[in-house]
Amino acid sequence: MTTATSTHDISTRIADRLAQSLGTKRFAMWFDQSARFKVDPASNTLRVTVANKFLADGIARQFRSEVCQAAKEELGHDVGLDLAVKPVAVAPASTSQAANASSVSKVELSTVKPSKPASPKQRSNTNWRHTLSDFVVGPSNELAFAAAVRLAEHDQDPGSPLFIHGGCGLGKTHLLQGICQRVSELQPDRHVLYTTGEQFTNDYITAVRSNTLNAFRRKIRRLDLLAVDDVHFLANKEKTQQEFLHCFNEIELCGARVVLVSDSHPKLIKQFSDALASRCVRGMVVRVDDPDDDTRLRLVEALAERRGLAVPQGVAQTITDRCDGSVRDIEGMLNKLQALSMITRPAERSLAAATVIGHSLIDRLFREQPASTPRRPIRYDVILNAVCEMFSLSPEQVTGRVRKTHVVLARSLLIHLVYELTPMSYPEIAAIMGRPNHSTIVTAAGRIKKQLRENKPVLIPGHPAETKPTKLLEQLRREVMSA
Repeated sequence: MTTATSTHDISTRIADRLAQSLGTKRFAMWFDQSARFKVDPASNTLRVTVANKFLADGIARQFRSEVCQAAKEELGHDVGLDLAVKPVAVAPASTSQAANASSVSKVELSTVKPSKPASPKQRSNTNWRHTLSDFVVGPSNELAFAAAVRLAEHDQDPGSPLFIHGGCGLGKTHLLQGICQRVSELQPDRHVLYTTGEQFTNDYITAVRSNTLNAFRRKIRRLDLLAVDDVHFLANKEKTQQEFLHCFNEIELCGARVVLVSDSHPKLIKQFSDALASRCVRGMVVRVDDPDDDTRLRLVEALAERRGLAVPQGVAQTITDRCDGSVRDIEGMLNKLQALSMITRPAERSLAAATVIGHSLIDRLFREQPASTPRRPIRYDVILNAVCEMFSLSPEQVTGRVRKTHVVLARSLLIHLVYELTPMSYPEIAAIMGRPNHSTIVTAAGRIKKQLRENKPVLIPGHPAETKPTKLLEQLRREVMSA
């Protein structure tokens, strides 16, 4: 992970410590929107610049000791505090930085889709977005990764065709492009084609209409590696499937390797011909699953480092807990944090220094990011059923008075989600759960809020490993809102 050593980064970490010490609301009220922190080693002073005299007086009166303590914990020695008043504007450099970031994003997000086999010289210059060397391996994808490496590094791989399937944003395209990059790097004389099911279909239709079908077939059948993303696009296209199957068989007979990627297992793709499905499963079919907690944490660290972001361990864990979905969720949050940091950073920030992402920036993002709202009204029984299914409990157990730890957690999560996602008040929740008054409901709501803040892993009967309460809450929320 990138380590930041600049004065600005030290100042950012001091602000981060202070945010944790004061709490989100108080820090946001007095510091987050306008305050700027800067350490002056020569005078052993921490200068805090705020927008007006009211803020300066309030900080001096209420938070002087907390600010000095945060600086001492970060620097290891006492410092003086210098409060200054100066209206803070967005740094002029931010505009150029944002423009540069936008340019970089456009380059990174472009997908290489050659429509015909490139020459060896052209292929060696292909700027693949993904490589196998930067793929983060975990229990959810280690088999797929091992199969990808083996196919890329062996001419006659018994695992060909390799069929990789799984949900969106889990690294299937990363593996597919990584195979192409590795083959092009190790064997630059090989003919490699990376395409998609849609592009293959369009090229085939164009060849039929322009009477160039023989040229299309020659182009495909001279390949050494055919890599097709989103092959499920061929479903319900009988003629295209027939042509693809003929090309598939022809190039494999010549010793070529084939890699296919889809959202579903080939046997489960609707309106996929039996012949093509059978041909896909002849080699190796591997599934990519959702990453576990440890893998997602390493993904956060790796993706942050590639963006030049320095993310302390505690902040990385917070991002991991909030991004419980795909890799794209993590990338999206890091992109927002990077953009937000460009707005909040002062002009004196060194462009060469890593951008430190602290708790204060995370808190600001969560405040400014609108909360997810259900597309339609959520019913109490939908939430109750989701909680019962997750914890393998009956509705009577969840809403009753059993005091076992996992039952109390289930009941508290139910109350939390009902209050969040429905218009019901605490008295109404108490009534529907059969409580004579709502005091116990309020107590349970306070208890789960504390449990979510501490986020200590819990063991649920029937689950193989301990799980964090925030993860349980996010899983329930997604399930309820998609029901």
